[in-house]
Amino acid sequence: MKDRLIQLIYQANPWLKSQQIPIQHYDYIPRLQTEKLLSPEWDNLWLVLVGPRQAGKTTLAKHLAQVLIQQRRFETLLYLNCDLLEVRQWLTSPLFIQEAMDTFHLEKPIILIDEVQRLENPGLLLKACADLKLNIKMIATGSSQLELKSKVQEYLTGRHLQALILPLSYQEIGDAHDSQLVFGCYPAVVKSSEKTILLQQIYQDYIAKDIIEILKIGKPDVMQKLIALVAHSSGQLVNYNQLATDCLVSVATIRNYLSILESTYTILSVTPFVGNKRKEITSNPILYFIDNGFRNQSLHNLSMELDTRQDVGLLVQSAVFQELYKFKVQHFCDFIIHFWRTQSSAEVDFVLYKNTDCIIPIEVKFKSFNSPVITRSFRSFIDAYQPRYGFFITKDFNKKILVNNCEVNFISISRIANLFFLLKNDLKC
Repeated sequence: MKDRLIQLIYQANPWLKSQQIPIQHYDYIPRLQTEKLLSPEWDNLWLVLVGPRQAGKTTLAKHLAQVLIQQRRFETLLYLNCDLLEVRQWLTSPLFIQEAMDTFHLEKPIILIDEVQRLENPGLLLKACADLKLNIKMIATGSSQLELKSKVQEYLTGRHLQALILPLSYQEIGDAHDSQLVFGCYPAVVKSSEKTILLQQIYQDYIAKDIIEILKIGKPDVMQKLIALVAHSSGQLVNYNQLATDCLVSVATIRNYLSILESTYTILSVTPFVGNKRKEITSNPILYFIDNGFRNQSLHNLSMELDTRQDVGLLVQSAVFQELYKFKVQHFCDFIIHFWRTQSSAEVDFVLYKNTDCIIPIEVKFKSFNSPVITRSFRSFIDAYQPRYGFFITKDFNKKILVNNCEVNFISISRIANLFFLLKNDLKC
């Protein structure tokens, strides 16, 4: 190994020189997935953590490694950052493992390869490492589903466990605050007093690294304009033709760029719920950002004056979607998030579908209620599908009523944890 590479590895792994140095020495916010990811059942599988940049993948991976070492299931950690050219040049053959074990005197190590999609052939490399059947644990992180799917997953079928790591949920943070509606839930942003600066950096890194450097998008200015347009129209049915007209590109390009935004964990598309009823809209999806902070940064609008923001309703609706999606991911739940809309303009913001016996409508109304009043659309959905439970997310109203044998819970956004407690029981997550 070259001296420069050895020096870089020691800098990133100070615990290799002294066991007194902890792997983690910064504030760690516990993640809900930790317990399941630490199950001994996965010790012989490669662990692949995917998700957006700065969502906490590396932090969680190091925490998992530290716990595994404390439990004597493994001995030490070797952390390798693929953002470094010297590391990428070294990781071209599985022989690096034996070279590392000899150079750094490793026994039964955990090898953490960060941003693995930066490698030329990460899937082949990890497969070759697995074929060696060494007494090691491999953890890889990646921030581009598009790159990982083509470069990693097809080579590790049956050999790896993949977990999606998203920005912090309200359950993990502890409370829902107005600041999360505006600045989002990236861990570093949540913990910092300089939220604006950090969000700018996260957004710029995404454009510079994921969009330009890694995915080599030829028109990054078009991508940035598209992100802003989607931010403006979030929560509405996607109009591909209008987006193409506004960006001066083809509809095919718009669809391709939106697919890239999804594969890099920036947005998610929500498809319509279609039962056996006629006159339901079945075509275009609705797009939501995975994080409100990223969305607001793309619009250069980080104002905390919620009373004067025209998009406050959308911010709350987006936050509810994000929390529903995080709940699904973090609790390993098996349900799909839809919206419901008919040709006569009846609509429900979200419909959670597990099976025909478990359908849950959720409506977001960020306003004050004096009494529990449901919308005509919500009643129409209850009459059509007879769900056991339904929910209204409100500004400050909490109440439970019965509508046509459906228990409808009004829950204020500040008490959204109650929603997930009830959902966990009904969805059996």
